[in-house]
Amino acid sequence: MSKIGIVGGSGFIGSALARNLSKSFVVKILDKKPIPKDLERNVEYQQSDVLRYSEVERALSDVDLVIHAAIIQIPLLNEAKRLGYNVNILGVQNVCEVVYQKPLIKGMILTGSWHVVGERELRGTINEEFGFRPDQVEDRARLYTLCKMGQEAIVRVFNEMSEKVYGVIRMGTVLGEGMPEKTAASLFIANGLEGKPLTPYKHSMYRPMLYVDVNDVCKAFEAYVKKILNGEICKEGSRLSYIVNVCWPQPITIIELASMTRNSIIRQSKGKIRPKIRVVDKRQPILFTPDDKDLIKVDISRARSFLGLEKMVNPEETIERLIEEKIAERQIP
Repeated sequence: MSKIGIVGGSGFIGSALARNLSKSFVVKILDKKPIPKDLERNVEYQQSDVLRYSEVERALSDVDLVIHAAIIQIPLLNEAKRLGYNVNILGVQNVCEVVYQKPLIKGMILTGSWHVVGERELRGTINEEFGFRPDQVEDRARLYTLCKMGQEAIVRVFNEMSEKVYGVIRMGTVLGEGMPEKTAASLFIANGLEGKPLTPYKHSMYRPMLYVDVNDVCKAFEAYVKKILNGEICKEGSRLSYIVNVCWPQPITIIELASMTRNSIIRQSKGKIRPKIRVVDKRQPILFTPDDKDLIKVDISRARSFLGLEKMVNPEETIERLIEEKIAERQIP
C-alpha cells in the first residue's frame, strides 16, 4: 500500500486530508505539533521541523508522495514575519528538495490558496492563468498572499526542472468541521448559537469570497494523489495544467455569509434562537460594493475534468450542516 506524507498534517486542512486518505493509503504526518487524538490509531506521526532539512529528509524517506500543508497563518504571520518567511518559504524549499532527491517519491501537491489572485477590483473569469495580484488584498493579508505566491513559484520551478509531478490545488477558503475558531464562518456560527449578534465589518462586508467544503478538498487531493501514483499524468502538457482551482464557482460576500448563518440558526432551532446581524463600523475606507461579486466567476472546469469533481457542495449547504451538528451537540430540541 502506498504511503502519503503530509507535512503540516496536524492542522485543520492537513488532519482532514489525513482522515480521508488513511482509508485508502498509509499516512504519515510530519509536524511539530501533536496530531489530533482521533488520528492516533490511524496514521503514523513523526515530530519534525520543516526548517531542518535532515529531519524532513529522514521523515520522508519511506513515502511515495508528499502533500505540503504547513503554513504560518494570520495573525501570527504579521506578528512574526521572519518566522513566517522561514516556515512558509524556506520550509517549502526544503520539502521540494527532498522530493526532488528521493527516487521513491513520485511527486508533491501543495495546498494553495485563491488569495493569490487578489480580492479587490476583480473582473471577468478567474481561471488558473488569472495571475498573481498581491497588492489587491487588505493590508493584513498582503504578507500571507505573498507567501502563498512564493510557495507556488517554488513548486512550479521544481515542476519545470523535474520529471516528477509538483502540483498545486488552489483552494477557496475552506469550510468544515474543525475549521479555525477565528474565521468569519466560525465566529458567526459560535456567536449566533449563543444568541449574540453576528458582526461583519462595514468596510469589508461586500468582499467577494471564494469558499469550498472540506469534503470537496479531500476528494480533490485524493483524486490528484491517485493520478500521480498511477502514472496517469503526462509531463508533456502545459506546465500550468498542474494548478487546479477547487472552490465553489460563485463568490459569496461576508454579509451574505452572515445572513445565511443567521437564517440557518433560526430555521434549525425552530425559532428559539434568533441572532441579529450588527454591522460594525471600524471607520475604515469602504473597499467593496454590493455589485463586485457579480463582476466575476470562477472557472472550475479543470477541477471537473482533471479531478472528477462534477458536483461540489454549495457553501450554504456546508453552513447548514455545521449548524445542524452544533445544535445536535447542544441538544437544542
